[in-house]
Amino acid sequence: MSADAIVVGAGICGAAAAYFLRERGMEVLLLDRGAVSGGTTGVGEGNVLVCDKRPGAERELALIGRDLWLELGERFPAARVARKGALLLDHKDGTPLPELEPELAPGVRVLCDADDLQVDPVGLTRALAAEVPLREGAVVSSVERGAVTLANGERLACEHVVLATGPWAADLTGLPVEPRKGQLVALAAPRGLIRHKLIEAAYMDAVAESDEGLALAVVVEQTLDGDEVLVGSSRERVGFEPTVRDEITQAMLERAARFVPKLRELRVARSWCGFRPWLPDGLPAIGPLGEGVWTSTGHEGAGVCLGPISGLLLAQMICGDRPALNPTPFDPRRFSAARAS
Repeated sequence: MSADAIVVGAGICGAAAAYFLRERGMEVLLLDRGAVSGGTTGVGEGNVLVCDKRPGAERELALIGRDLWLELGERFPAARVARKGALLLDHKDGTPLPELEPELAPGVRVLCDADDLQVDPVGLTRALAAEVPLREGAVVSSVERGAVTLANGERLACEHVVLATGPWAADLTGLPVEPRKGQLVALAAPRGLIRHKLIEAAYMDAVAESDEGLALAVVVEQTLDGDEVLVGSSRERVGFEPTVRDEITQAMLERAARFVPKLRELRVARSWCGFRPWLPDGLPAIGPLGEGVWTSTGHEGAGVCLGPISGLLLAQMICGDRPALNPTPFDPRRFSAARAS
């Protein structure tokens, strides 16, 4: 078979790239070794946040990405887009606003971004993937300009290859992508306990940290269904080590309870971990790796927010359209340039 573009990876980044390429009239095939949303997309919290992005290229991308999520929510009800808003906790420019979040501990200073969103990333990813031809269970062994080769020896011809394999991207892209492990815990909770997404201001420092040691910062939110409160988060560069460690779960809960004391009264329902795609300079890689080979990866904990806009940006570049913003800061070739120097 032959296609205009083959997209490898059916998480939110790959599904978005495939959808926006198909929207522009290209024949697209979406491949994944597992199921749609079977990796990082399926285990995250589902937030579209600008409040936790420092000024710069990523924040500009997040602002456009948030608007795009609102548009996609209109097209695809499965995305379940809710403008819940977010509060940065203990921010230096914050003020106590107990009327916004009554369960916060007295005196906690907050900075509010009322436009931040809570969404269903799995719902949107499945909806986008349903718009294009899809092959699940397709293990890719190699890619090159004009072709993708599967582990069973099958060779698929195409004009463009898009690699969107998240924390597993290093093998096919050659980029210094690493998995950054994170744990989450869900607490059984009464509906309406937490009104906003709550994020400790120190979260931004934890994201920027590059050490291999454990980094903790508080995130708390009620699920879209309303029957659980999710608590995080942790970061470790330990490869694809899948153990959910009780001591980290307890450390996250204790840290979060300093901000929301009520959490100490709630029962743990479940806990799990996932892997974020991390790049050393803290920016995603969106763009060309070489002639006819492209990537979207390295979004760390912002893949839900930035996945759709990254897919749109790639489609615009591939099709020769004017990009939604300057893609230069996200150019994947910056890493080869750094090695060459």
